[in-house]
Amino acid sequence: MDKNKIALGTVQFGMDYGISNKRGKIPRDEVFEILKEAFESGIDTLDTAYLYCESETVIGDFIKKYKKQFKVVTKSPDCKIEQIEDLFYLSLKKLNIGRVYGYLIHNFQHYKENPKIWNILEKLKAENKIQKIGLSLYYPSELEYLLNKKIKIDIIQVPYSIFDRRFEPFFIELKNRNVEIHVRSVFLQGLVFKNPEELDGYFTKIKEKISSLNSLSMKYNIPIGALCLNFAILDNSVDRVIVGVDSIKNFKENVSALNYLTDVENILQELSQFKEDDENIILPVNWKVRTL
Repeated sequence: MDKNKIALGTVQFGMDYGISNKRGKIPRDEVFEILKEAFESGIDTLDTAYLYCESETVIGDFIKKYKKQFKVVTKSPDCKIEQIEDLFYLSLKKLNIGRVYGYLIHNFQHYKENPKIWNILEKLKAENKIQKIGLSLYYPSELEYLLNKKIKIDIIQVPYSIFDRRFEPFFIELKNRNVEIHVRSVFLQGLVFKNPEELDGYFTKIKEKISSLNSLSMKYNIPIGALCLNFAILDNSVDRVIVGVDSIKNFKENVSALNYLTDVENILQELSQFKEDDENIILPVNWKVRTL
């Protein structure tokens, strides 16, 4: 399996993020080390956003210093329509590149209330400043809205994991419409790595499934991270799996997880039992508990 199915998530290059993140923002020198390793290992796509604080700037400084090119996907912030183009060009300036591979509307509600944003993105695409345009979504109802409106989407980014399978029924239709599918939250912001016995009561409903996932990991001698990452990698409809990291060590662990691809493929049926429909559990944005 080609490593470039992994897209490197860069939110922790610019800010503290993640339920299991004890460290905070990654130091700049280590970010450069991670980006060098990513480039050399064949990972060609970076996922970032205007809202990820210094992330775009750090990536741009790396590109300027090392002259290494990635496919960069970034996202627009909520703003007035007349600000969109200026903020897009500000992202380009921070990233030190002349065009981006992908530009996504970060917040579906912002698009719904300001549908003319799409016209601006189409204009920037026509001007060859963006190769592909799309949206980052949280709920299948948002995707249904877009499909019903027949919006010409190039890329869609959605949460998808062993637990969160809500968008799976749409994958075939999306591929038929030539939509590139990027998925995120394969580790549920690190929730899968927590000791189930130490989880806050808020997560009672999923404790048993995380315990069972731990048992399966021990039974087959496959790390939890490899189970979760390869589950998404193995879906033929998925074009990129966005994986965030909190250190160079963590990055290398994620890359080495690909060594378990065949082992995970052999137990996909067992992994299907972990599907969870409660959006208060599988969507970190809904969590009432922010730190554990």
